[in-house]
Amino acid sequence: MTKQPPVDGYCEQCGFNYDTGDLQGTVTLLIRQAADCSMALTKAAAGPDSNVVRLRPEPEVWSAIEYACHVRDVLEVQCFRIAQCLAEDRPVYAPMDRTGRVKQEKYENQDPMEVAAALVRFAKDFGAAARVLTPPQLGKLGLYNYPVRMPRSLGWVIRHTAHEIQHHRHDIITILAKLEPPIVPKPKPVEVAEESSEEVTE
Repeated sequence: MTKQPPVDGYCEQCGFNYDTGDLQGTVTLLIRQAADCSMALTKAAAGPDSNVVRLRPEPEVWSAIEYACHVRDVLEVQCFRIAQCLAEDRPVYAPMDRTGRVKQEKYENQDPMEVAAALVRFAKDFGAAARVLTPPQLGKLGLYNYPVRMPRSLGWVIRHTAHEIQHHRHDIITILAKLEPPIVPKPKPVEVAEESSEEVTE
C-alpha cells in the first residue's frame, strides 16, 4: 500500500479537501466515484488479460482488486459506524484492521465482478444513511482509531469516507493505466511482397 493520505485539510495526491463542500454534495461525489471504481475494475477484468486486476505494480503497492476490496469494506464498516454512533452515547469504533484484512479475506483471490457490484451497493447504503443525518447528529462524537485514537464527529466520518473513495479511485485508475494492456491492439505492419522482375513466358 502507498503512503497514507492525510485525514484533514487538502490531499495533494487526489485533490480531496475536508474543508469544502456540503453534506449532500460530498455524498453524491462519494457514490459517483465508487461507481467509477466499480467500472474500472469491471472493464479491466473483462479485458484481454483479466489477471491484470490482481497484479501489484510494486511489491508494497496493492493491486486494483485489493484496493477495490478495501473500498468496499470501508463503505460497509463506515455505514455500521454511523448506526453505532446514533445508537450509543459514547461510541468506540472497533479498528477495521485494513492491512490485516488483505490476507485474512484473501483480497487477491476475490471475484472482481462480485467486488464491483458490492462496492456500488455499499456506497448506496452509506449514502442513504448519511443523507438523512441532522446537524446535531453530524456533530456527535465517536472515538476513532485511525490514524491516531481521538474523538471524531460523524460529519468528519462522512468526509473521511468520501476521501477514502476518491483517493483509492485515483489509485485504481492509475495502477490499471500502468498495467492494463490496450483493449484493441495496434495493427501489425503489413509486409508487401515485391513483384518478381523476371519475365513470365508460356
